[in-house]
Amino acid sequence: MEGMREREYSAHSSLSRGAIQKARKARRLVVYGEGSINVAASDVRRAEMIDPDQQRRSTGSDAGFSGPG
Repeated sequence: MEGMREREYSAHSSLSRGAIQKARKARRLVVYGEGSINVAASDVRRAEMIDPDQQRRSTGSDAGFSGPG
C-alpha cells in the first residue's frame, strides 16, 4: 500500500469520511493506481482548491460580511 485509505485520510484531514468520498469523486484528492490516497499531493490540491472566504464562514471566524450585501 502506497498511501492512506479513506478512513485514515479522514482522521488526518479532520474531515468526515463522506467529505473524503465527495472530494475523491470531485477529483480534489490525488489517488494512486491501487486506490489509496497520496496524502502530500492531496493536501496540496485541497489547499489550492479551498475558498478561504468560505472556510472562514464555516468556522465562524469571519466577524464581518464578505462580498456585496
